[in-house]
Amino acid sequence: MLGVLPRAGDWRPLKVVDLDLSSGVAAISGLDAYAGVFALVWAGGAPIGHVRVLVRGGSCPERQMRSAIRAQLERPLAKTALRDRLRIGIHPDQDRAPDPGDRQEASQEAVSLPSVTVAICTRNRAEALDRCLGHVRRLRYPALDVVVVDNAPPNDTVRRLVEEKYPDFRYLCEPQQGLGRARNTALSHSRGEIIAFTDDDCAPDPLWIEALGRAFAEDEQTMAVTGLVTPLELETPAQILFERSGGFGRGFDQRRWQLGATRGARGAMHLGAGRFGTGANMAFRRSVFLSVGDFDVALGAGTPTEGGEDLDMFFRVLEKGCALIYEPRAVIRHVHRRDLEGLRRQLEGHGVGLYAYFVRSALMFPNRRMQLFRLALRWFWSRNVRRLLRSFVGSRSFPRDLVWAELKGSLRGLTAYPKARRAVAGHTRDSPSYPGLIT
Repeated sequence: MLGVLPRAGDWRPLKVVDLDLSSGVAAISGLDAYAGVFALVWAGGAPIGHVRVLVRGGSCPERQMRSAIRAQLERPLAKTALRDRLRIGIHPDQDRAPDPGDRQEASQEAVSLPSVTVAICTRNRAEALDRCLGHVRRLRYPALDVVVVDNAPPNDTVRRLVEEKYPDFRYLCEPQQGLGRARNTALSHSRGEIIAFTDDDCAPDPLWIEALGRAFAEDEQTMAVTGLVTPLELETPAQILFERSGGFGRGFDQRRWQLGATRGARGAMHLGAGRFGTGANMAFRRSVFLSVGDFDVALGAGTPTEGGEDLDMFFRVLEKGCALIYEPRAVIRHVHRRDLEGLRRQLEGHGVGLYAYFVRSALMFPNRRMQLFRLALRWFWSRNVRRLLRSFVGSRSFPRDLVWAELKGSLRGLTAYPKARRAVAGHTRDSPSYPGLIT
């Protein structure tokens, strides 16, 4: 979506905006510092795609924006029956989502919505958490409970922030470090029928929980729902590079996954659990944890595995025969790492977490080992090796040091899970409540 990479020295930020096709059109001005506009386009109450529009003379004229949307979103526009009568709009001072009230008309018929607990796990990032909780406070939902889990806090800054500025939210402290532990603490204290997770570097759309709640209400077999994660800003080279590498986006079509009765090769699509979403935007029926168990405390940020607890849970829910839905109407905006060193660490951590998840799944589900082995090899070749080879060709290929960081992370991930398990061995209360745990 972001096209070819600019040459070194050509970096300029992209202005992130939302365009609602139901409103009137206006040019966007005041963009002298930006190379282009990166727009999340809405139609019929749902996001239908991203559009990039180049800035010329510090503005994006109306005609140029119309042309870009028609050209880049031809198929989605046709699907929403808007291609021939396109009316698009954004106001010059509108750089975030339109008023969600404008999208209420697209809501489906009334359903009995389940109660929801929103959980935000954090560690020593009070400023980011403050921004996140400000957006959480604007969520529109009839039965909402919010809990903040402070993971191994070095001080009481987060506690004071929640208690003094957000007294209507609950504060919990998980003294032992690890995102899996923090998620389990949120789970054990949740009050809703549904527990929805987001991160402290995220800004939920006001209708995020309504979209999740409807997905659960309309399908009783659905045990997990994920949603769209889109950038809140693209102000630095690192943020643009992360989005260029794939970001967190999983598309704009609602999808439903559920394994059939046959567990053969065709029943292995869930092994590549990253296709289903990310931990920054995921929700589960609380009852599903009774059958699949809690989050594995050996996975996740703050452990040697550095991630993978979300992928593991998606896999286990589907392996149990439950349904998982990807609902793009459930929108979260994410603040990508702003500096290149932070991005390098993030990509390396993604590699570690993914392969730790592969190892963990192979240990716990011997019947899936050969399928996991083949998947891990294919991913290593296509994601790591091929991109590394391409980095030697042309000046606009993905930066080699970032490709190398993810490759190194993938290799480290092969030993990270056993290392993490040894670190938690002997702590009886840390053992997740599912069969087959190696301690």
